[in-house]
Amino acid sequence: MQQLAILESRDKLLTAARAGDQVSFERLIEPHMAVAYRLAATMLNDVALGEDALQEATLRAWRSIGQVRTSSNIRSWFLTIVANRCRSMRAARWWSVIRLPEAWGTQPSPADAAVESEDLARALQRLSPDERAAIFLRFYEDMNSSEVAGALGITASAARSRIRRALRRLRIDLDEEEA
Repeated sequence: MQQLAILESRDKLLTAARAGDQVSFERLIEPHMAVAYRLAATMLNDVALGEDALQEATLRAWRSIGQVRTSSNIRSWFLTIVANRCRSMRAARWWSVIRLPEAWGTQPSPADAAVESEDLARALQRLSPDERAAIFLRFYEDMNSSEVAGALGITASAARSRIRRALRRLRIDLDEEEA
């Protein structure tokens, strides 16, 4: 019953946001900002660039709010915009600054302890940005493969494959580090 009320409330917010109500748009997007920020910082390997990407993605989301069909897919729609903006920014620059521990965010969490391991940090840096994004969303944000797929703009099968491939590369790299 409570879930139905929440969905109805989100539907009203979406309707108001489509009509140009900025406050309604902010209320729809705000619960997803922290995840979107961490995704951007992870994909770009830079906290400041992650902030820029999130800001630009939020503006793009505001401009295209009319494309959202239902309020139930706001999260994946917004994360897709963020991921696409990060890909565009990555393609536009020819250099890379890798500071993975900063990219995970400033709030301490269980994942931060794992990232502090130098071997793991080096192994994560060797992954492609799309592989890092898939690993981040799946394990750090605890999204299922369908949600990861929606956020990255790929099929669920491709998301599972990307996660498996990235985990395999991490295992190989970590085994080499130990040897």
